[in-house]
Amino acid sequence: MSANHRPEDIYPRNFNVTDIPVEKFTHIVYCFANISNVTGEVGLSDKWADIERLDPDEDVPTSSNDIYGNLKQLFLLKKRNRYLKTLLSVGGYGQNSNDWSLILPNETLRYSFARTAVGLMYNLGFDGLDYDYEFINSAEQAIQFIDLLNKTRAQMETYSPCPFLLTIDAPCGASSYKFMNLRGMDTFVDQWNIMAYDFAGAFSTSPSGSYAGHAQNLYGSNDIHATPFNTSSAIEYYISQGISPSKINLANPVYGHVFRNTLGPGTLFNGTGAGDYNDTQGNCNYNLLPLAGSNPRIVEDHELGASYSYDNVSMVMVSYDTPNISKQKAQYVQSRDLGGVAWWEVSMDKRGNESLIGAAVDTLGALETSWNRLTYPNSTYDNLRNKFPGE
Repeated sequence: MSANHRPEDIYPRNFNVTDIPVEKFTHIVYCFANISNVTGEVGLSDKWADIERLDPDEDVPTSSNDIYGNLKQLFLLKKRNRYLKTLLSVGGYGQNSNDWSLILPNETLRYSFARTAVGLMYNLGFDGLDYDYEFINSAEQAIQFIDLLNKTRAQMETYSPCPFLLTIDAPCGASSYKFMNLRGMDTFVDQWNIMAYDFAGAFSTSPSGSYAGHAQNLYGSNDIHATPFNTSSAIEYYISQGISPSKINLANPVYGHVFRNTLGPGTLFNGTGAGDYNDTQGNCNYNLLPLAGSNPRIVEDHELGASYSYDNVSMVMVSYDTPNISKQKAQYVQSRDLGGVAWWEVSMDKRGNESLIGAAVDTLGALETSWNRLTYPNSTYDNLRNKFPGE
């Protein structure tokens, strides 16, 4: 059970690392580190939030070689929960795909990428790396990405024979995954997080019009406008290419896509509205649903493994998962012997009986129990190297 957490969650959401319900997770993925398209080097995206911010009860640092901020708190979570592992994710939606296109063809930049990513991972006390690039667009780029994975593994082995994790965030769309050399990549990959979301949204335009659709449905239908993609077909493709089901995580969203001026799934829409907290247009956190001022009916379609809300007065549809659909997806994970479930992202969930993450955890049962890593004797940060004594 894996969840993503972002540096920016501490700002408008006021959601801190210490707010993560760690009892529900085996892995926390910290998103994202950035990549320089000039040097290939990987670096932090928000240095103040990541390693400098002090908690109210912390004294002003006396050493410039100490680490604070979110990443100190993540390490302390690991220290107090020895089955919890953390990974640093590189890339993601904020990284222009053109940057990858500049880096991947250049072997020197690939080496710089791998070297600095692994160095950052080690110095900051992570258990592994997660690479988020969804748009491999040629056979040549697929081979170059495999070489990046190979170089990353080689760099990891220079730090310790104790294996670090290397995971991939992978797409559900055939237009993206058909270019990926999955068998070649799998040699170096521990887990595949299949991103089963954003199937429809503000971007859902076509020559025939803009259609409201299910954004994270488990199964498909004959209505291409209502279900332009589906999760199960993508997962079956990955398995058909030799990926062990046990290495596949079903990655679910903890947010909805808003469609305005529509009659529902498979019909035209006009407008979505701004996203929450300046997020992507038309996106709404699950914990802010139903939309303020609306009185929608909730529709759960178990044949599709999908749900949505619809307000007849305002003509607004929101495609999102309910706890019942979250349970259905967890049951699908069990039926296909998949590795588990991942979430984008933890700050957006509700608490109690309405928690999507909680519904999946309750369905799946016991979590994996393998030790994390606390020893980083060569970290550049003094307090991390000493495991934050007394904390």
